[in-house]
Amino acid sequence: MKTKILVACIFFFATSCSEDFLERKPKGQLTYDTFFLTEAQAIESVNAIYNKFRTWEFTALPYLGATDIISDDADKGSTPNDGLYLLDVDDFQSDATNDVYSAMWRGHYQTIFRANLAINNIPNIEMDEVLQNRLIAEAKFLRAFCYFRLVQWYGEIPIIKTQLQESEYFNQGRKPVNEVYSFLEEDLKSAINDLPEKNQYKAADLGRIT
Repeated sequence: MKTKILVACIFFFATSCSEDFLERKPKGQLTYDTFFLTEAQAIESVNAIYNKFRTWEFTALPYLGATDIISDDADKGSTPNDGLYLLDVDDFQSDATNDVYSAMWRGHYQTIFRANLAINNIPNIEMDEVLQNRLIAEAKFLRAFCYFRLVQWYGEIPIIKTQLQESEYFNQGRKPVNEVYSFLEEDLKSAINDLPEKNQYKAADLGRIT
């Protein structure tokens, strides 16, 4: 009897499920398909790029390790057992597994990901054209800044311009250094004409790229 019930349940679930049911869009949260629709969302998407500059991976101890501590400008300080990964950097004993390098890599490519979303989606929004061009220009500058840092630290690196599919995550080859510089220079040249002077920003927007 139990076997018949089990078979019946399996048959019911196997025949009742459909792709529409399994692929329902999440409710109560924004997705890539539902977010880039308004001018306000365009602004929020660029604000999200700036937000990454305040994260631990981007500007805290990993950044200090990759800049000041690895040079003669600063020592790690504190006790030897506090932040061993920074001690390894200070003593030139670090390798590719060190948290400094993995965190900086992760933080900058996460920022590039957000910049790519803004650059590729804001043009499709019906909004004020001057503001639209300015936001895209800000995103391009911030993306170029990330690539400038990355190419200085890591040399040959992947150039990511679009939102990757899951199957593409681990299939990104490194590009030559001169190609990375050419790409970020192209971003900067594209952005410069649409960026305002500092005194053209409202007080609430001071701090944005000029």
